[in-house]
Amino acid sequence: MREYEIVDTNADNIGACGLCGNKAGKNEGHRRKSDWLKKRYAEGLRYKVLRSREFGDIGMIEYAPGSHAWRPVEAEGYLVIHCLMVFSKHTGKGLGAVLLEDCLRDARKSKCRGVAVVTSSDSFMARSDFFIKAGFIPVDSSPPYELLVKKFKATAPDPRFIVDRERALKRHTKGLTILAADQCPYVAKSVERISQAARALGLKPKVVRMRSAKASRELPTPYGIFSIIYDGRLMVERPVSATRFTNIMLKRGTQRGMPIGVRSAQRDSRTS
Repeated sequence: MREYEIVDTNADNIGACGLCGNKAGKNEGHRRKSDWLKKRYAEGLRYKVLRSREFGDIGMIEYAPGSHAWRPVEAEGYLVIHCLMVFSKHTGKGLGAVLLEDCLRDARKSKCRGVAVVTSSDSFMARSDFFIKAGFIPVDSSPPYELLVKKFKATAPDPRFIVDRERALKRHTKGLTILAADQCPYVAKSVERISQAARALGLKPKVVRMRSAKASRELPTPYGIFSIIYDGRLMVERPVSATRFTNIMLKRGTQRGMPIGVRSAQRDSRTS
């Protein structure tokens, strides 16, 4: 075995692989992500693990055809990268570039138009500078998000964001709704902790699972796999801690120091 190798996962071997830092079978996030992947392979999704002879699984890249991307983008004919990660203690060795080149090689072999990726200045997603260094260019933006692309033919149409925030918010105009997909293994823990925090505020959280790429592309932000909506207002657009969620809700949703649940009940009684 070489010092590093890229393992192309499938439904048979994914259960034994580390997933974005979650060790095999150790938590609900890993189990949900593993089950999610098993349903996506038939759609053309690829999940590749970077494995070290000494340290085990230390990185990954996940991408899908544009027609099945779990990001709100129009990218027909492109591969869309969902995630690319190398553990911090192994950065600076060019390993991210190795994973990216493997994806680009797949795209060329499949005669795709190129490869697209959603980046963000937020720490929860990959930053744009790594991809720009590799020849990607920005083609659309919705701060703090950017859509970057590396085309194989200059005449190919640009991918674009297709976020329709108002339409998404109008679907959830009453109470607290958590929209979540199992594409990220960290979402499961966030949903659990935020639900507990919401109940402590007197709210009854409703969790809606995104079970298809189409449903994911209809979320109100370019992140595409997680949002929290309260009474038709976007409150959170990525997984956060319970403390952060509570602070956001108290700051935006309280009046005269009363709990959110009490305020909502009083407002409903006035309008009934």
